[in-house]
Amino acid sequence: MNKKLGLLLCLAFFFACTPTNAQSDQKPFKVVIDAGHGGHDSGCLGSRSKEKDVCLSTALKLGKLITDNCPNVKVIYTRKTDVFVELYRRAQIANTNKADLFISIHCNAAENHSASGTETWVMGLHKSEANLAVARTENAAMLKEKNYENNYEGYNPNSPEASIIFSLYSNAYLTNSILLANKVQKNMVNTNHFTNRGIKQAGFWVLYKVAMPSILIELGFLSNLENEKYLTQDANQNQMATAIYKGFVEYYNTVTNHHLESTPASPLPVSETPAATEQESPQPQQTTETQRPSPLLPEKTFTNDVHFKVQFLSSPKKIALTDKRFKNIPEVGCFYENSLWKYTAGDEPTQAEAANILKEVKKVYQDAFLVAFQGDKKITVAEANALLKK
Repeated sequence: MNKKLGLLLCLAFFFACTPTNAQSDQKPFKVVIDAGHGGHDSGCLGSRSKEKDVCLSTALKLGKLITDNCPNVKVIYTRKTDVFVELYRRAQIANTNKADLFISIHCNAAENHSASGTETWVMGLHKSEANLAVARTENAAMLKEKNYENNYEGYNPNSPEASIIFSLYSNAYLTNSILLANKVQKNMVNTNHFTNRGIKQAGFWVLYKVAMPSILIELGFLSNLENEKYLTQDANQNQMATAIYKGFVEYYNTVTNHHLESTPASPLPVSETPAATEQESPQPQQTTETQRPSPLLPEKTFTNDVHFKVQFLSSPKKIALTDKRFKNIPEVGCFYENSLWKYTAGDEPTQAEAANILKEVKKVYQDAFLVAFQGDKKITVAEANALLKK
C-alpha cells in the first residue's frame, strides 16, 4: 500500500514539474520596434517632413498590428513619443528584455534627389562606400548625445578607422536576420512599388550591440519628392506597417513553427485616396501618351501584346513629353499609377532589347528599372516573360 502511494506521489510530482505544450506556448515571443531618431534628432529632412515623424508613426502602426493579431507576441518600443533615445539605450532596451527580434525603422536621403527605393539592412562590414555612407549617417545620431564618447567605447562615426570595431562582430544571428530582411523587403516592395534596392550589410551601431536577429529598414527617400509624398500619407504608412507585419509573421511562423495568417485579421484602416484633379484624372495603370518612333525604324512585332519599357522618373504633376529633361531619351511615354505620373523610355518586344535601353538611360537616371505591360495593363517582368513562352 505504501509502495503504491509512493509511486502515485512520484508520478504526480513528475507531471507537475514537466511543462506542457500549453505552458511552453505561454512564454511570449518578444519583438522590439525601434523608431529611428526622435526629439532634437530629426533625422533626415524632406521638403516638408522629418524622418523622426515618419518612423514613429509607422512603428506605432506596426506595433498595433502585431499586438492586435499575434496573441503570443509581446511588443516593446524603444520610444512611443517624440523623445530622444540614445543609440546605446535602444540596444540596452532590447537586451535587457531578452527580446527575440529587433526591427529598426528609418528613412533615407541622398544628395541625388532622383535616388529612390526601399532597402533593408543587416549587420555586417561595409563592402562599398555607399553602404558606409548610409551607416555613417545613421550612426551620427550618437553625436547628438552629451559625452557620447563614454557610451560608445571611443567610437566616432566620422573617423576613417571607425569600421574596424565592427570586424569583431559575431555572425551568430546573421542567418535569421537575413531571413527576416528578405521577407520584409519582399512585402515592402510589393506594397509601395518603390525601386527594390535589396538586402545590404553595413556597420550600424544599434544592430551591432543587440544580441538577437535584427534588421534596419530604410522605408524610402525623403529627399525624393515621389517617395516623400508616399511616405508622409497616413494611409500609405498603414500599408507599409502592414507590409512589415506580413514579413514579420512569415518569419515568426518559420522560426516558431506557428501558423499565423500573414494577412491581419484586425487590419489598420485604409483612408480613401484623395480624388485626382481634373488635369490628373486618367485611370490607374493606363498608358496615356507615347512619343511616336521614327517611321524609318522597322515596325515592332509584339507577342501576346507584351512589351517592355524602362521606367526612369515619377512625378505628382504631369510633365510634357517634349520637356528638355527627356532630351536624348528614346520613345518617352508615361502612365498614371498610385496618384503619380510615371515616365518610361523605349517600347520593346523582349526584355533583352529593353535592357539595352536601360543601360543608356541609367547614364542619366541611375535608378531606372525595367517594367512590363500587356497592352495598357502593367504586369511584372516575370509575368511578361511567362506570356512570351506560351
